[in-house]
Amino acid sequence: MGEFVGIDPLGADKLIRQMETGKDVLGRTRPGLESAIAEAGADWAGRAGVTAMHRTWWFFHESQQDLKWRVDTLKRMVPTQQKGMLTATMPFSNQTEAAQAAKKDAAAITEALKRHDEHLSGQSWAEVEKAAAALKGRVDDPAYAAALLAALGPTAFQKLFRDWMNNRAAGNRRGLTPESAKRAGDGLPGLLAKAFASAESSGRLGTEWQKMVETAPSDILTTLVKLAPQSSTFLTKAAINLLNRPPNSDAFPTDANWNLYNLAKAFAANPEAFQRFLAEHPKEAGTMLDAYTIRSSGVPAYEEALAEALDGALKPKSGVDEVRERAWINVINSIGSEHSLWIGGSLGTFPNSPVSRVLAKNIRPIFDNLARGQADKRAQEAYKQAVADGVENPPLPPPYLAPRAPWNTLDPAVSARFFGALMQDPATAKTLMNLAKEYVQDMDMGRFHPSDQGNYGAAAFYNYSARAGALSSLLLSGSTYAEWSDDEYAEWLADSILMPVDFADEFVPDVGKIPGTGKAKMLDEIKDRLKKMITDYMDGKTPDDAGTVANRLVNMQVDVMIKSLKEAGHGGLTSDEQATLRDAAMGRMLGALTNALKVRGG
Repeated sequence: MGEFVGIDPLGADKLIRQMETGKDVLGRTRPGLESAIAEAGADWAGRAGVTAMHRTWWFFHESQQDLKWRVDTLKRMVPTQQKGMLTATMPFSNQTEAAQAAKKDAAAITEALKRHDEHLSGQSWAEVEKAAAALKGRVDDPAYAAALLAALGPTAFQKLFRDWMNNRAAGNRRGLTPESAKRAGDGLPGLLAKAFASAESSGRLGTEWQKMVETAPSDILTTLVKLAPQSSTFLTKAAINLLNRPPNSDAFPTDANWNLYNLAKAFAANPEAFQRFLAEHPKEAGTMLDAYTIRSSGVPAYEEALAEALDGALKPKSGVDEVRERAWINVINSIGSEHSLWIGGSLGTFPNSPVSRVLAKNIRPIFDNLARGQADKRAQEAYKQAVADGVENPPLPPPYLAPRAPWNTLDPAVSARFFGALMQDPATAKTLMNLAKEYVQDMDMGRFHPSDQGNYGAAAFYNYSARAGALSSLLLSGSTYAEWSDDEYAEWLADSILMPVDFADEFVPDVGKIPGTGKAKMLDEIKDRLKKMITDYMDGKTPDDAGTVANRLVNMQVDVMIKSLKEAGHGGLTSDEQATLRDAAMGRMLGALTNALKVRGG
């Protein structure tokens, strides 16, 4: 038995680094010093100092190893985020003792496994589990764990998992079910998984173990990551390998795929690893998010587990900002890709999707990046068209609309399809609309006037209105993929059209304000008029085509904006100002609205 210790891991890590610095100084000094001593011969004074340097170097080296071993063991024995002193009773007094015990335990397990191969009985398997019970309380020690695994070897290690599954989880042929995983965690597989985590995370495994991830059966890999918190490096390697295996590579490809579920749960327990996985491995992340993967897994709980993992990786302020943004971009590219089965595919729609709802819940901080992408694209298209038309002074795209890196790599058409995929779930669609309205209201657009005498005011108004209109355009484009009733669709279109001007409710100055109930009544009346125009078109009650109806709807939007500006104390707009505002609104929304009406049909 070891000793009771108390260690401050942060302080110990600092001391280990200081000793490494000392070793480096001694290591660089020693060769020159020994050469000088040899050259000086008998004239050199203080020969005993060289021996002291050697002893000091080895003292630092051995102290580092011992202290690191103790810290690594203590961190695994006391899994906590607290700072300061951690205390526990070490399983062994030193690493040599730990390694000797591990070899003895491995020999007992190996012998029991050999007897089981001869008898293949329940009793012989019970003897294997009895031998493995000696690992309890010891596998958190990385020196013990590494020596145990080295003695067992990868082949016997995997065989122990397979034999346990055959004896204790028969029928779980593509990963352990939650019930089987609980039993495994309390038994032999859980002990082996913890031993692997201890040895691998401390860098003590040989190359033969690094290769195991490429050859081990899928269910053994997912059992390892399910039963013990493996290092982020190993979890990522296991995920990449699993997700690149052919779909029918399992022995029983038609069984429920609990491997996917267990992988998702492992990522849910390690949000930073999943965030980096999403950011750095778009192909494999796309496989996890693929609609076919979700629908064909045979495990409805997989989508819930995936949503849990996405929530941890993508929620605001999680992990590293730059990594989280790249993760978002890859998620959007995957779900909104041109050939995505999330939308318009033979798999149907995704109503009541936990993935859709989690993404919508966390999307608010990136709305501005998506809106800028659409606004800049529209400005670029307008410029190119003006040049093609021979306009002498074509309107240059405003630099303030351009999205920053890495968002400038995202195609707005993909963003629109991404919204469309999410909006197949009515609850998600409602969340997106409410968050979009918040985004527009937070701009406080009513502070500015499109013809402000100062350049900043006018630029600010058009900047904000362009982004508001762009987000509305993205939502309108996405809405064409939603499968709603005519009334639900008309409600959505009306909300989308009014969204860029709905700031009037919040930002009209107190002086001369219309009473709240009166203002709400006014906006409701406008919304009802918009809905009637839309439903009349869809019901064939008007001879107008989609373009004409869309033109009227956008003009009504601009009328509301002009009225809102007046109520905000900015006064009326001149005819030229109204024409400029109307042209801008048409450019931002007319195309998306016309297409939305055409797709829906009239």
